[in-house]
Amino acid sequence: MPSADSPTAAVPQVPAYEALAADIQRLGITAVFGLMSDDTALFVTTLDAMGVHFYGARHENQAVAMAEGYASATGRLGVAILGRGPATANGLHGAVYANRTGARVLLIFGYVSTGAGAANGLGPDGKAFNAPAVLEASGITTFVAAESATARRSLALAIAATQSGGCAALLLPMNVQFGLVANTGAPGPADAPAAAAAVAASTPPRLRARQAAVDAAAALID
Repeated sequence: MPSADSPTAAVPQVPAYEALAADIQRLGITAVFGLMSDDTALFVTTLDAMGVHFYGARHENQAVAMAEGYASATGRLGVAILGRGPATANGLHGAVYANRTGARVLLIFGYVSTGAGAANGLGPDGKAFNAPAVLEASGITTFVAAESATARRSLALAIAATQSGGCAALLLPMNVQFGLVANTGAPGPADAPAAAAAVAASTPPRLRARQAAVDAAAALID
């Protein structure tokens, strides 16, 4: 029987939503905003349990606005977590606004399970919504985590996409969130590029320019 130190020893596994939450925590993110949904509940509660405080809003647009305000005030990455379908549609006004301000915001949405057929076996999917097409048409760079094994890399790519300012969206299908992945501790280069940490803490050029414009306007008022 292989020992714990043996290369052939089994690697502990955790649900992908737990691995994603741990990656967000490792990036130094201490606050996220959102409106909890059944398709993001475990992800959100795991983040909160890890010390990444979840600030709940009463509407999806408010949650995105909170993340945009946080990003604008701190120069750091703002994160908003919303549900799928109608919840995604409800947050579109805020998402388009945040994308145009230049503040760096990561939008994480629940999404319908991939390759699972109808979400509601007794009738049509009451949350059916082509989120990738709508978000892309709105000018928001969008990533879909197609598999549990590559979900952490999708997260890192979405974070990196915010580097120049504006929003990026990550859609997390429910079956991808619940799929088991290796619990390897700190993410490797293939899963979460080290550059993502620097991106999460840096101030994008568009936001620096925006601050200069605010300072110039304030000087005119004085």
